[in-house]
Amino acid sequence: MATLQRKLDFARPPVEEVVLSVLFNPLDRLLAPHLGEIWQEFKKDGFAHIVEQPPVVPAVEMSVPVQDAQLRFSNVPDLARIWFIHKTDTEIIQVQRDRFTFNWREAGPDQGYPGFSAIYEKFEGFYTRFTQTVNNMQIGEVTPLQYELTYIDQLRHGDGWDTLDDIGKIYNLFIHSPQTKSFWSGMEAVNFQASFPVADLHGRLHLAMGNRIKLPEERHTLQTDFTVRGFPENAEDTMTTWFKSARDHIREKFIGMFMEDIQIEVWERKS
Repeated sequence: MATLQRKLDFARPPVEEVVLSVLFNPLDRLLAPHLGEIWQEFKKDGFAHIVEQPPVVPAVEMSVPVQDAQLRFSNVPDLARIWFIHKTDTEIIQVQRDRFTFNWREAGPDQGYPGFSAIYEKFEGFYTRFTQTVNNMQIGEVTPLQYELTYIDQLRHGDGWDTLDDIGKIYNLFIHSPQTKSFWSGMEAVNFQASFPVADLHGRLHLAMGNRIKLPEERHTLQTDFTVRGFPENAEDTMTTWFKSARDHIREKFIGMFMEDIQIEVWERKS
């Protein structure tokens, strides 16, 4: 599995949220009481609050060899996805019958992005404990089918742009027409999506960009999401190797996506 070497460091990184997820064969014997036991395992780490959410519908990349797993259907009634929310509101563990997810999210302007390594270390530790808890409850085995990494970046109104007319000053993909400024003049909304095959991760990188209103302050922002889904083809490629390589691919797309002035002047790129 290839590793990209370009490094990136910002004094004011735009990262608002990082999401790491493992999709696995459904645990049909996982019931509501078991979710309570799983919560007890993580409650001692500060995950003091729980919220019920609808289950996430799996999105599987066609290149992923799911064979007989094939997102099989079950006669077992649906079970809610449970959020275990940390008391600092910066971390969420999500559990449902076929998915384990860890979120790091920005909870305030004074709380800085801790970096991928620190976030991944927590995710890996929590995921290991989750699989051990499932084994101890004897309700099945966690068999991974797909890994997923998402970065959500925000460029808030006033940080290098005033109206959507300025989009050519932000994103490289909107600057190549000599009529760029006149073409985008008066634009009130933008939504852009693209997907790229990532052969060494046996999956795809999905990019989504659009203008949003960030609550609760109702501040306008440009949000850019980078998501990589896939699964190692070779047994020697570990989960850690896959996620680090996925992070590298996202970083490369990030560098190419945004204008250098935004990276240097707004996010204070150091390298």
